[in-house]
Amino acid sequence: MHKHICIISHQHLSRNPRVLKEAKAIVAMGNTVTVLTSIYSSALLNEDQQLIENFSYQFYNNLTKKNLVSYFNRLCTKVGRWLTKIGLDNKWALGYAPNNCLRKSLNLNADLYILHQELPTYIGYQLIKRNKKVAFDFEDWYTEDLLSNAKKYRPDRLLRKAEQIGLSNAVFSYTTSVPMANALQARYSLAYQPLVIYNSFPIYNEQIKLTDHNDIRLIWLSQTIGPGRGLEEFIKGLNLVEKKAYTLHLRGIVNPAYQQILEKLLLNSLHKLCFLGLITNEAIGEDLTNYHMGLALESTTPLSRDLTLTNKVFHYLSVGLPVIASKTQGQLSLKNDFEKSIFYYQNREELVTILNDFEPLNQMSNQKILETYRSKYDWSIQAHTIQKLVREI
Repeated sequence: MHKHICIISHQHLSRNPRVLKEAKAIVAMGNTVTVLTSIYSSALLNEDQQLIENFSYQFYNNLTKKNLVSYFNRLCTKVGRWLTKIGLDNKWALGYAPNNCLRKSLNLNADLYILHQELPTYIGYQLIKRNKKVAFDFEDWYTEDLLSNAKKYRPDRLLRKAEQIGLSNAVFSYTTSVPMANALQARYSLAYQPLVIYNSFPIYNEQIKLTDHNDIRLIWLSQTIGPGRGLEEFIKGLNLVEKKAYTLHLRGIVNPAYQQILEKLLLNSLHKLCFLGLITNEAIGEDLTNYHMGLALESTTPLSRDLTLTNKVFHYLSVGLPVIASKTQGQLSLKNDFEKSIFYYQNREELVTILNDFEPLNQMSNQKILETYRSKYDWSIQAHTIQKLVREI
C-alpha cells in the first residue's frame, strides 16, 4: 500500500547522511517521501540538491534568505535561548521556527512522520497530541548529549517531556546502538525496547591500497574538528610512541586557532599531523582505502556520547579498516564481532601500547572485517529493517 512519509530534521541533507539513507530506503518501496528541514547555507543547499532522488525537499526555515522572516526567526531563537538560561524553558530554544515546522508538518498530512534531532522531537510530541502517527529516530539522546556549559541553553524539562511522551506513544522508534536502546527503555520505563538501526553505510569492496609505506597512516573524520573529541589526548599519547612512525590525518572543518593548538601539542618529530578538508559522503569510501587505521576517540561524557555508535566507526569498517576505539559502551558493543580488528583503550598507557605494537593488516584480515560487516552491519540490512517498519504501519 502506497504511503506518504514525512521525515523531519533541522539540518542540511548533505550534513545528515542518516536522513538521506532513510529517505532513499523508503522511496525504494514505492512510497512518497518529503524531507522537511531547516537550512542556513546556499553552498550546502547546492550540495543537498545533488543528493535528492525521487523525494521532495522542503524547508520550514530558510536562513539563506536575508529577509524579515529569517531575521525574526533568528531573533526568536536567540531570545528563546536567553529565556531558557534564566529558567524559562520554551520551544524556540530548541531551534528555528517551531510554529512553522508544526504548521507545515500538519499541512503535509503524512501517513507517518519520522522525527530526527531536538526540535523535531518536540514537533513529534505535538503531532502525537493531534493523533498523528509518529516514529522517532534517536541519532543521539538529546537530553543527555551536551556538556554542562552548553546545557544552560537547552530546555531540558520540555525536551525530556517530549522524549517521554514521544517514545511512549510512537508507532515505532529506533536508535544507533544496543546500549542506547537499553538506556532509553530503562529511563522512560517503556513497554518496548527501541530497535537498533546502525548508522552504517554500504560496504565498499575495494582493497586497502597501502602496504609498503614507511609511516602508518591514521585517519579521523568528522564534520568539525574541535575540542572535546579526544584529539588532544590522542596526540599526547602519540608523543610517547617511539617504535613506529605515524601520520595522523584529520578530515573536517577546523578553526585555525584550534589547528595551531593541535600542531603545538605534537612534540615527537617521528610523527606528522595533516589537516584535510571535507569531502562528500560518496567519496569517503574511496578515500579511506588510503589509510591503515581509523580512529574513534569518543568520550564517555556526556552519557549520549558514551552510548551511541557514530557513523565514523562504520565508515572505517565498511572499507575493511581496523579501528582504534575508546572504551565507550557503544563502541564496546562491537567487540565480539570485531575482536581482532577493533583495538580498545581506556587510558594513555593502553593507547601507547596499541600504537607501539600495531602492524598493518594484510588483505586476508581486511576481507574478514568486510565479511563480518556484510553479514550484520551493511546499510542494506538496516534499510530492510526500516522498510519492514514502514510496511507494517
